[in-house]
Amino acid sequence: MKALIFLVLAVALGYVSYQYLYPPLAESLGLTKPEVVEEVVAVVEPEPEPEPEPMPEPPKPVEKPAMEEKPKPAMPEIPMVEEPKPEPKKPSADEFVPPEYPPIEVVVDNWAKIPPSAFPRAIKVKKQFEFKIKVGSGTASSIFEPGQQVYAISQSGPQLTVSPSETSPARGQIAMEETDLQQVLTDVYEKWKVWRTETLRRAWEFRKNAANRAVAGGGKAVKGDEKPEKNSDGAYPILLASMAAGEVTEIKPDNIKSYGDALRENIDDQEYWTILVTYETVTMFGKFEAEAQARIKNNKVQKWVYTGSGEVVP
Repeated sequence: MKALIFLVLAVALGYVSYQYLYPPLAESLGLTKPEVVEEVVAVVEPEPEPEPEPMPEPPKPVEKPAMEEKPKPAMPEIPMVEEPKPEPKKPSADEFVPPEYPPIEVVVDNWAKIPPSAFPRAIKVKKQFEFKIKVGSGTASSIFEPGQQVYAISQSGPQLTVSPSETSPARGQIAMEETDLQQVLTDVYEKWKVWRTETLRRAWEFRKNAANRAVAGGGKAVKGDEKPEKNSDGAYPILLASMAAGEVTEIKPDNIKSYGDALRENIDDQEYWTILVTYETVTMFGKFEAEAQARIKNNKVQKWVYTGSGEVVP
């Protein structure tokens, strides 16, 4: 312990001597105190650490080329087999089948060809219309307001020739669409279809009831009232003579489709030889088959009648 104390005192004494006693002594002896050179330490900024080299990208997996799908062979089209449609019910011999009629647009070729038999026809104008009549060196005019009646005399494409009346000499041209002609003829056609269907139904009933009118045994051959016979062409000379004499005008030899057999019938308590004739008749709605019955007595055609209505054929 004592040694440590002596050591501390020696160091302190040396330091004091150096600081306070050495300078005057060195100055008198011509000695200089060594300069303490302060070492200037330059502060050098540390160099920035080099950036780490980027890690190499891992190798991308090699994409295998996509396998091209080979086009599959097209499946052959299998035709759709329609379910068999039920067969239409066949009418029995005891059932009347009404005919089917085309639309009126088909009959008149979409209003381009109205049959001449449709004229003259009373129609109404839809807009004001003026008739002009030449009188001497001047002209007179007559104004018809919408809704007034005129008469269509003929057709030329979409135009109608019209007159104030059936007998007036005045004429004018008007577009069909500016009249009610189409509606008028459509109404006539609908009524005609009903009439014709009923006529055919009655004709069917007439044929059906032929057995009830037939005279038992086919009738007796009476002198002067023999059964009509066909010629080599299948026609009946007695009927041809009646047509040639003008006893019937609607039926002509060249529009007859077929002749029936001569039958003996009792009609209205009178016995006749009857022959059914199928022929083609022309109406305002086209050509249609019609049927008439020739009633013969005493080797002469007494009358031609429609089988459907019993009316006399003109």
